[in-house]
Amino acid sequence: MKPTKETTCRACGKPIIFIKTKIGRSTPCDAEPVYIRQDIKGDVFVLPYGGTVNGFEVGDAYDDPDTNLIPVYRSHFATCTNPDDFRRKRKRERKRPSGYR
Repeated sequence: MKPTKETTCRACGKPIIFIKTKIGRSTPCDAEPVYIRQDIKGDVFVLPYGGTVNGFEVGDAYDDPDTNLIPVYRSHFATCTNPDDFRRKRKRERKRPSGYR
C-alpha cells in the first residue's frame, strides 16, 4: 500500500496525502515525510504501508549519519489548525440521545 497522490487540506490549506491503514481506513498525513529514530516512548508516526511506529523526529536523514533512521509520515490531525472539523465521532458519542449526560 502506497500513499495516495498529494492533495490539499480543506481546513488549513497545507499539502496532505492519505495512507490506507491496516484495517482499510484512510488517514490524512502531512505530505512531507520525516525521519525518526525508533523509540517506544516517542510519538506515534504512520509508516508508508499503513502501520504505525513510535519514535522521535531527528531531522533530515542527510544531517544525521545514523543509518537506523526511518522515513515516516506525521498524522495531519497533529498539525492541522482545525482537526476536529474532520474527526469521526466515537460510536459511544454517536448513539447518545441529545440532552444525555
